Amino acid sequence: MQASLKRKWRPRLWTVVLLVLGIVLCLPFAGLILFRFYDSQLVQQTEESLLTQAAVMSAAYAELYAAASGTEPPSWGPVSAKHAVFPSLSVNSETVLPPRPDAKPMTARPAAAYQAIAPQLGRIAKAAQAQTLAGYRLTDAIGNVFAGTAETGKSLGHVAEVQKALAGKSVSVARTRLREDSPPALYTLSRGARVRVFVAMPVFVDQTLIGTVYLSRTPNHIFRFLYGERFNLAKTAAFVGLSTALIGYVFWRFITRPIRLLIQRSQSAGHGDKAWKPPDQLGTREIEDLSLSFQSLTERLQSKQDALKTYTAHVTHELKSPLTALKGATELLRDDALAPSQRHRLLDTVDKGGKRMEDLLANMRAFSLADQSAMTGTCFLNEIRAQISQAFPALAIQLENVSLPLPVEAQTLQIMLTHMLENSQQHGAQEAVLTVYQDGAATCLRIADDGSGISIGNTGKILQPFFTTKRDVGGTGMGLNIVKATMEAIGGGLSVVPANAGACFLLTFR
Repeated sequence: MQASLKRKWRPRLWTVVLLVLGIVLCLPFAGLILFRFYDSQLVQQTEESLLTQAAVMSAAYAELYAAASGTEPPSWGPVSAKHAVFPSLSVNSETVLPPRPDAKPMTARPAAAYQAIAPQLGRIAKAAQAQTLAGYRLTDAIGNVFAGTAETGKSLGHVAEVQKALAGKSVSVARTRLREDSPPALYTLSRGARVRVFVAMPVFVDQTLIGTVYLSRTPNHIFRFLYGERFNLAKTAAFVGLSTALIGYVFWRFITRPIRLLIQRSQSAGHGDKAWKPPDQLGTREIEDLSLSFQSLTERLQSKQDALKTYTAHVTHELKSPLTALKGATELLRDDALAPSQRHRLLDTVDKGGKRMEDLLANMRAFSLADQSAMTGTCFLNEIRAQISQAFPALAIQLENVSLPLPVEAQTLQIMLTHMLENSQQHGAQEAVLTVYQDGAATCLRIADDGSGISIGNTGKILQPFFTTKRDVGGTGMGLNIVKATMEAIGGGLSVVPANAGACFLLTFR
C-alpha cells in the first residue's frame, strides 16, 4: 500500500545548485533593467550640454545684434541661481513628444540687423557643430531662421518649443527621432537611441526679445558607451564566469558530494557492512555533525540488533528451565493417585515456574522501554527519598550531598535506584549509601552497600544481560542491564567500582 503512494515532488540538490548558479549568472544581465534610468541620465547630459551651448550662443547673438543695430550692449549683471536652467528631461513614454513638425516658408524677410550678423553667427554655429555635433538654428522675433547650420531661410514659429521661447521661456523637449535607415534591433532596448533633444532659448537685448537660439542633438546611447567599454566588459564577463564556476565547485565539493557520499553509505548500511564509517570528505561542519549523528545512530541500531540476538538466545535458554518444570509437573498432576503433599509441591513448582517466566518477560519489556523512559531533566535525591524508603523498608538508606542536582528526571532516577537497591537487597545488604558528587563536568551518583559484594571473577560479567548469582531466589540478571541501558540512553554510563566490602556502582551523568 505504501509503495503505491506517490512521493511528493521535490527538486534534487543539483537542480537547486544549478538554479542558484543561473541566478548568479543572470545578475549582471539584471543591469539591463537600469538601461532606462541610464538612458534618462544620458538624455539629461545632452540637455545640459545643449543648454550650455545655447547660453553661450545667445550671448554672442545678443552682442552682435546690439552692435549691428546700434543699441546699447546687453548688461548681464551678477550671476544668480534664480534664473539658472537645469536639465529635467526624461525618456518616459508620456514625456517623449512626436517628431518635430517640418519648417515652413518665411512669411517676411528678417530685418537688416539680422541679415548683417547672419554670416558671422553662421560661421560660429558651423564651427561649434564640428565639435559638438549639435544642430544650430537662430531665429528672429517671429521665428524665421536667419542663421545656423540647417533650415536657414525657413520659419519655425509654429513649433511648440520655439513658440514658448518667443514668449520668453527657455524650453527643453525630447522628441521621437526619425531615421532614414533602420536602426539595429539591439537599439530597441534603449529609448535614448530613438529620441532627439531640442532646446529653445530666448535672446534679449535691453529687455527686448530679439529672437531665439534653437539647438538639437541626438543623445549618446548606452550601446555606444558599452562598445567603448567592450574590453572592460569582456574582463567582467570572464570574472563573472570564473566566479560562477568557483561557486559551483564549492557547492559540489562541500555540499553536494559529501551528501551524496552520505546517502551511499547510508544505503549500504544494513547490507553486510557491520560498521558504518563516515566519508573521508565531509565538506562543512554541519555535514560532519550529520555524519557523526548517522554513525551514532547506526552504532545504536547495531547494538540493539546484537542485543536482540543475545536476548533471544538468553530468553530461549532461560525459559527452558521453567517450561520443563511446568511440563513435568503437569504430567505428574494427571495422576489421580498422587498424594496431597506431592500435589502441593508440584503446584508450588508450577507457581514458581510461572512467576519466573513472568519476571523474565517483565524485565525484558522494561529493558526494551529503557530508551523511551529515559528523559533528561533535573532532580534531587531528596525528591525520591520517601518512595525508595517505602519500597525497601528493611534497607537502611543514607543519602549524601542531596543539595547537588542530578541531570535526570525524578521518575527515571527512581526506576534505576529501584533496580540497584533490589540487587543490593538480594545480596544480603542491610545498609546502602547514595552519594552525589561532581567530577569535572560530570555529575556522579555512587551506590555502595554492605552486602556480599562481587567476586573478582564476576566483576567483568555482572553487567552482562541475564547474568545472575541469585537465580534460585528469582534473580533474572536483567536489573543492572536495564539501568545500564537507561543511562546510555541519556548519555551517561554505569560502571562497577572496586570496594573493600559490599558492592559499589557508579552512575555517571555527562
